[in-house]
Amino acid sequence: MKTKKYKFLSFLLTSVLLFACNDKFLDTKPIAQSDETAFFSTMEAADLATTTCYSNFSTEKLWDLSIVMAMGSIASDEAEAGAGGKSDVIEYQQIDQLRQNASTPNVFDWSYGYLFRTINYCNVVLEKLPNIPPSAKGYDAAVIQKRLGEAYFLRAFNYFTLVQLFGGVPLVDHTLSPSEYYQPRAQISEIYTLIKSDLKEAMARLPEKSEWGAANVGRATKGASEALMAKTYLYESSYAKYYPNDPDKRFDGLNQHWDSVIYWADMVINSGEYELLGADSSRFDSWRDPVNGVGGYTWIFQAGANNSKAEVFSIQSRQDGLSWFYSRGTSLIRWCAPRSVNAPDGSITDQVPGWGWWCPTDFIVNAFAEETGNPSDDPRYKATVMEDTDSLLYLNGTQQVWVTPNFDQLRAGTGVHRAQRKYECSPDEYWANTTSWKEGPTNVKMIRYADVILWNAEAYLELGDNANALKYINMVRERARASGHTGHPLDLNKTLTHEDIEHERLIELGLEGHRYFDIIRWGLGPKYLNHDLSDGDHIEFQPGREFYPLPASEVQLSKGKLKQYPSSGY
Repeated sequence: MKTKKYKFLSFLLTSVLLFACNDKFLDTKPIAQSDETAFFSTMEAADLATTTCYSNFSTEKLWDLSIVMAMGSIASDEAEAGAGGKSDVIEYQQIDQLRQNASTPNVFDWSYGYLFRTINYCNVVLEKLPNIPPSAKGYDAAVIQKRLGEAYFLRAFNYFTLVQLFGGVPLVDHTLSPSEYYQPRAQISEIYTLIKSDLKEAMARLPEKSEWGAANVGRATKGASEALMAKTYLYESSYAKYYPNDPDKRFDGLNQHWDSVIYWADMVINSGEYELLGADSSRFDSWRDPVNGVGGYTWIFQAGANNSKAEVFSIQSRQDGLSWFYSRGTSLIRWCAPRSVNAPDGSITDQVPGWGWWCPTDFIVNAFAEETGNPSDDPRYKATVMEDTDSLLYLNGTQQVWVTPNFDQLRAGTGVHRAQRKYECSPDEYWANTTSWKEGPTNVKMIRYADVILWNAEAYLELGDNANALKYINMVRERARASGHTGHPLDLNKTLTHEDIEHERLIELGLEGHRYFDIIRWGLGPKYLNHDLSDGDHIEFQPGREFYPLPASEVQLSKGKLKQYPSSGY
């Protein structure tokens, strides 16, 4: 589903009928019962209200920049902020340096507020849609059930993300009365119980991806619900194993359920809905190589592969030329492109293709080089990292030309000298269909099929089943090998260690917003997050700060109910 089709109507619905228009998730205004009853008496209301539950995926700088880029990746060892230096967009620089605090601007209060706003939207849908009378024009009980399934999934998805970011948060499973506005943190275990319950409700109502049909591409699916269930068990099991004596008791009530990770991941794997594209050495038409095409791993990150079998759940991108707030496209393309390029005549162009954020580190380059000494032997490298010897397709006036990036400005300001490539696209894909640089064409991938397969490899390793762990990790490596021409990476044939899982997830999922959260759930902050930035600034991870701080504004408004974790020092 192109979720912006009804964005403007949804915005009006949201701001006028349902909720106050501000960033505080509990700050709602009552509405007249007669108006509410009148609105929720049609099938159109079911569609519009459910579409609203998707709407915050399109909030500028929220999912793509703050959650995926900054908190999921720049905070880790795989990437640095880059850009213009330590005064450039201070919130992302602070996260890069692990020096964030509860008053760090924008990113924490945006994330907390908008995720809870979406949960509130979902609660309204879950409470009101069952009351639409069968006498309503065009009433369709099956559609009502699908819409409820979507709301259950989206509430679970937003709650899962909140726990990833902040740990325990208020548990809000219904629309609140004024007397309930001030809520304390719930335990992570309580939130996970709600997520699991929601996902079971979603699975019972949602079709598989292929069953939705072309008109509904991008909606929540049964497979996405099963995948999120596997991921929830993965995180619960990791927290339970690696934080058994947590001083703040954040992980009390959690248990290891590696068998449940496998059960739910297998539901996705055995559904036939998803595929490691290119595992059969297929080549795909691409602007990157118009003559020979590209391998599957490179192709899945291009706009032409949006909603392919490689994606289990993605934030949709749509280019309709109506500007950011009435469409859905990611601005990652512009944010992450190099700050300058070497023009064909050898000069350095003053036309800035991007702002040079989200820059790969020496650490990830060295990880790619670990097996053969040459990072480019792994075909995933050139799809992930851009170096100054690489070519990129650049719009020079009205003409597309191949140029090389110039990292002199980045190097002088920050020491970094690379760009990430997973959100690169051609000028034709980018500019031909939009009037805004904020409308990039590439879906933001939240759950990839390869990720699900690696969950199985990790869970089997934890259960001591080396044969199956090898089976699944080699499925991912085989597709990577088939995507190139070097014969690498080779299949592993050994007794796997946890470090093998750590390495493979870094290589396969590099610069996709997973690395920081992986490091935290494994309890490996000191191992990986104590490091030097490219400018020599030393970063020290502080135990107790595994989760980001609750926004100071929310703590202040909670009348003492919300508190930071004691060991965090926030």
